[in-house]
Amino acid sequence: MIRVNTTRRLERTDLLVLFAEEPPTKDQKPAWRWSTLSGDANRRLVAALEKERFTGRTAQTFVWHAADTNAERVLVAGLGKAAKRDVDLTIRAAGAAARKARDIGALRVAAELPPAGKVGEERSAQAIAEGFMLGAYEFDRYRSREPQKSFEAVTIVAAPERALKLAEIMCRATLFARDLVNTPAGDCAPRHLADAARKLAGAHVKVTVWGPKEIEKKNMGGLIGIGKGSDEPYHFIMLKYEGRKGAKKIAVCGKGITFDSGGLCIKPADGMGTMKCDMSGAAAVLGLFAAISELKPECSVYGYIPAAENMTGGSAVKTGDVLRTASGRTIEVNNTDAEGRVVLADAMTVAREDKPDEIIDLATLTGACVVALGDQVAGLFANDDALAAGIEAAAKRAGERFWRMPIVSEYRDLLKSEIADIKNSGGRYAGAIQGALFLQEWAGEQPWAHLDIAGPAWTDKGLPYCQPGGTGFAVRTLLEYVTAQGR
Repeated sequence: MIRVNTTRRLERTDLLVLFAEEPPTKDQKPAWRWSTLSGDANRRLVAALEKERFTGRTAQTFVWHAADTNAERVLVAGLGKAAKRDVDLTIRAAGAAARKARDIGALRVAAELPPAGKVGEERSAQAIAEGFMLGAYEFDRYRSREPQKSFEAVTIVAAPERALKLAEIMCRATLFARDLVNTPAGDCAPRHLADAARKLAGAHVKVTVWGPKEIEKKNMGGLIGIGKGSDEPYHFIMLKYEGRKGAKKIAVCGKGITFDSGGLCIKPADGMGTMKCDMSGAAAVLGLFAAISELKPECSVYGYIPAAENMTGGSAVKTGDVLRTASGRTIEVNNTDAEGRVVLADAMTVAREDKPDEIIDLATLTGACVVALGDQVAGLFANDDALAAGIEAAAKRAGERFWRMPIVSEYRDLLKSEIADIKNSGGRYAGAIQGALFLQEWAGEQPWAHLDIAGPAWTDKGLPYCQPGGTGFAVRTLLEYVTAQGR
């Protein structure tokens, strides 16, 4: 991860990054001016921008070969309209600048902060720093050629130190999750997730890993049923951070299917290529715990990860099989490719034994949610309005996009089974809601939220702040949420 630091005044640099807001209307002339440039340089840059029809729309970039300035080149990144700018759009602008800086081979990069606007001075500075760190990320572990030499740090003029420190913590955790998601499934099996969790253990985080024997002793039939079709042993991972005595206890469950072939209801080849990302919920939980010791929230946070592969081996669960979960409730499996909810049922059962005040689960659960919300917005389902509002507020602070979805009780009939307590799939309609209704059975009356992150957990084409691949989505929202408790 690149470093982001600050300085009181701009020194000579290879590339200077400036930010420009888009005028409120097409007819209005922009009032662009930057304090790190002289009056003459400002006029010449504005003239060059206007000649190239640069508008300042979000993540638009323009490179200017500067003369008589403290930089060899100037990169201008668009922020979009001031009235619409939020944390997310600010991160996108800085992310686009970081990716462009890499593309043009910049070695030393400095930046001037934009007007804070409604985002606020400190949060705007943090967002700019986050954009640089997230946008500069590259997953090149498997490339044999030497990577192109590029910048290793960005110096931001007059940035608040606290904002940069928070950005560093948030981004290190997010990129930790990205690395896990981007790692091929052959190198990121359940045992590898368990190893990653063990490395997070320390003075503030306790880690426990159950193997097949402990899982069988606990009668976790959902996890066993899904995981037994693979030669890779299934694991159950628990992480615990204890906050202030008497403070809220939050349980966070992350789906850890390290590869999803669909099981015997096998996916087509073009639907299986990215299925190493089906453990993005688990990666988000691990990312949360990678940073929690530094942020030290007042609340206690408990993490639970059911880790398995969903494969087609001779012992694989068959359609029509009935699995008895750790809660004693039974599931008729009528679709082996709706496996995430089955393993999460056992995780939520174990979580409830620790008597949390609320449960949050994260999963790349349904393609239906991607159809509904696309690949940049996650679905938020909840049985508690206060919990939902808290997550929405945390997501806004983090610059991640969630949309509250309905839980329609009448659709529960779609999951009726003739031979078991519930079946795991009710057909084509309302697929994302069905997934939430299924999980709600294991939440009971407990305040609970389900985050369907199937869309934004992965990007095929890349984003202004992320190369194609895993995004580390929801890590920053979780960190914002837990640190807000007890404020």
